[in-house]
Amino acid sequence: MKKHILIVDDCNTTRKLLSYMVRERGYSTVGACNGIEALEKLATHDIGLVVTDLNMPQMDGLELSRNIRYNETYKDLPVIMITTESGEEDMRVARESGVTSYLVKPVSPQRLVSEIAKFLEPPSD
Repeated sequence: MKKHILIVDDCNTTRKLLSYMVRERGYSTVGACNGIEALEKLATHDIGLVVTDLNMPQMDGLELSRNIRYNETYKDLPVIMITTESGEEDMRVARESGVTSYLVKPVSPQRLVSEIAKFLEPPSD
């Protein structure tokens, strides 16, 4: 069974756009609107990688990443954060929270898929 990429963003349009970018390359996706919903999706889907926004209501991307790292089942799951925050301090805090890769918006489809390919095998047709 093929692993899904979990796309987490509170903006439905962004979630759809990111999903489209990776589905065009053959990956399958599951969406969540915040960290709480993302943790629920982790428990019910075969997730191979998480792409998350930083700033979201209820549970942001940093707290989501920390929850993933503290859970024995998901602790090695790659987490790619995509955000408008480009400061060194933001990147440092993200790394300390367990974020595997940090991308600053806007992100091209090629850049996103290239980053995903570092952690997941490209889908076979």
